[in-house]
Amino acid sequence: MIILIFKIQKSLVKMLKDILIYLSAFIGVFAVSYYALSLFSSRKYEKPRDFKDSELPTVSIVIPVLNEEKTVKRTIESALNLIYPKEKMEIILVDDGSTDGTYEIAKSIKDERLKVFFRGKDGGKGKAHVVNFGIPKAKGELIVTMDADSFVEKDALRKMVNYFTNEKVMCVTPSMAVYKPKGFLGRLQQAEYLVGIFLRKAFSTMNAIHVTPGAFSSYRKSFFDKYGLFDCDGHLTEDMEMALRIQSKGYSLKCSEDSVVYTNVPTDFKSLWKQRRRWYHGWIHLLLKYRKLFSKKYGHMGTIVLPVAVLSILISIILTIYILFSTLSNLKNEFIYLQSVNFSFSGVFDLSWFTIERFLFYFFSKPSSIILLIFLGISIFYLLFAKRRVREHSNALVGMVFFIIFYSTFLTFWWLTSAFYYFVLGKVSWGKQ
Repeated sequence: MIILIFKIQKSLVKMLKDILIYLSAFIGVFAVSYYALSLFSSRKYEKPRDFKDSELPTVSIVIPVLNEEKTVKRTIESALNLIYPKEKMEIILVDDGSTDGTYEIAKSIKDERLKVFFRGKDGGKGKAHVVNFGIPKAKGELIVTMDADSFVEKDALRKMVNYFTNEKVMCVTPSMAVYKPKGFLGRLQQAEYLVGIFLRKAFSTMNAIHVTPGAFSSYRKSFFDKYGLFDCDGHLTEDMEMALRIQSKGYSLKCSEDSVVYTNVPTDFKSLWKQRRRWYHGWIHLLLKYRKLFSKKYGHMGTIVLPVAVLSILISIILTIYILFSTLSNLKNEFIYLQSVNFSFSGVFDLSWFTIERFLFYFFSKPSSIILLIFLGISIFYLLFAKRRVREHSNALVGMVFFIIFYSTFLTFWWLTSAFYYFVLGKVSWGKQ
């Protein structure tokens, strides 16, 4: 009886595993295919009308800074060198109370378009507070938020503003890329950001953008005047909150994929973990806050993009955990088997070739493996699409390999720890983007 119960339990576990694998495969292939088809079928409708020079709106670039003495000069100069009429652009830099030389460096740059403010004892409350300090001081019809460790290609702003010829558009996002990626984590994020370029443009064609990157996103000032400034309620992802707020009011967000902004990324595990913990903590908070967006009323975003995103994360976490434990178990069994046939572990070449043969047979004997290859093929296409638009990334192959092999494991760790902090500890502090 006990043996029968054990066999039934084992069969149920295997059945559940197969259901998760095939469900995950279906959702993955459906999503990547749907987004690709949506992008290419709608591209001719996405091209905006160009503003005439005399029609160009005035622009205010707001740069929040905190202890950024290593990058602030390059960021300011990047903004000053944008190809845009000087009389129609201003830069508002707000120092949140830096204790290094950030403020002095910013003040040393002499240009009538640059205005520098210091919050002093009022600082340290987070990025949203800093940006909100600068927006009321802005004179531009458009507000651009720019991170202090970012810089843009000279034609980025000029290309972005053209999307505002459509009066329903309240925000335009750029393509974000990693500047000179270093090491394993840098290369991994390089590929991640490239995938993001494709996805954001695909979401743009479906009016389903749900994150507006702080690095160089542009907004109509009239939206802030009517619906309020960035939310400072402590969720720490003010850019996503603003995107969801714009969507909830029935307006559009667009992506200018040819407008490229470069940013520095964390290069050590601890810094990257803190960043993602903050990001995903905010994700959980805002998806619950804006749960009404999961509705056919909000088109593709409510019926496809947000539901697929949530399902993909949940299934990816379950499968990644299962695969990791299953792999360790299989490795253990493999070594036991090799020992049982008196295999010589000193023959490294024999071990490698024998293992490769067994792996290939095991892999290609499963239908889910073919689906996985299709999914990976489409994902690589995403990367190649984005790489063509980001000239700095001609050597992204290594990052692609790292992304395909390791990203799901990192994603699972980030989400699990973020969920723990949100539901158990309930607090994550504001830090470097």
